[in-house]
Amino acid sequence: MRNLKNRRLILIVAFILSFSIIFSGCARKGISKSETSYDMAPMETEENKISGIRDDLIVENSSIDSVEPEKIITTVLISMETKEFMVTTDKLNELITKYKGYVENSDIYYNNYIEHSGLKNSHHSIRIPKENLNQFVEELKEIGNVISENTSKEDISKTYRDTESRLRVLEAKEKRILELLNKAEKMEDIIALENQLSTIIYEKENLTINIKDMDDKIDYSTVYFELREVSKLSSKDNSKTPFSTKIANAFKDSLYFFTSNIENLVVSLIYFLPYGIIIGVVIYVLLKFRKKRGE
Repeated sequence: MRNLKNRRLILIVAFILSFSIIFSGCARKGISKSETSYDMAPMETEENKISGIRDDLIVENSSIDSVEPEKIITTVLISMETKEFMVTTDKLNELITKYKGYVENSDIYYNNYIEHSGLKNSHHSIRIPKENLNQFVEELKEIGNVISENTSKEDISKTYRDTESRLRVLEAKEKRILELLNKAEKMEDIIALENQLSTIIYEKENLTINIKDMDDKIDYSTVYFELREVSKLSSKDNSKTPFSTKIANAFKDSLYFFTSNIENLVVSLIYFLPYGIIIGVVIYVLLKFRKKRGE
């Protein structure tokens, strides 16, 4: 009986020991798993940080490219009429000074006869800083009656970049030729290198002038302005003008042109009067002479 009890006791102890070993092994695996997951979290966080930094750099570089100034030449053409030529011209000069521009070229015709009257007109080529162009044009349209307006833009970004690239290539060639020239000993080599250097310097100067010219046209927009003096301003009627206003304007125009035609007729008669007197005298003499011969 004792042997049987001892065997049972041994089996129970063995079972307990086996169970504890298995439980401790599972616990260790759970701990190792949790430690592994804990260690992986920081690595994923660092990768996310690196990825975020890369994204920020990409966005930052793209924003730098997007804010790069465009190489655009802007040209504006405005045709205007006024009843007070000198007053409008003075206002034009004030606006040019106000917006830091200058007159590149101007032609003013003081004795240009339009409709048999001494009405004046002018043409101006005006340069205005590009940042002031919009404000200048808006105020310019207020000093007279605008007949026509046109704005054109020319993108020369590609031409500008190509010219800069060619200039850099020439500068690199010039540097290499100068190095070779310092090492050259034969006279024919020196002459050949100097000829190449002269050609490169000439091409560099032309490209530099082209870049400066493009910069000037980009930085200062050109406004071609035509001003005509008239005795009557053109009507601004359009499809949205009320019918009553159109009728009133038509009546005013009709009265104006009738009066103007009568004035022109009277002026023409005065111009013709000396010739009429001479012709009348000639006809009178001829008739008298014919009458005498008939007698």
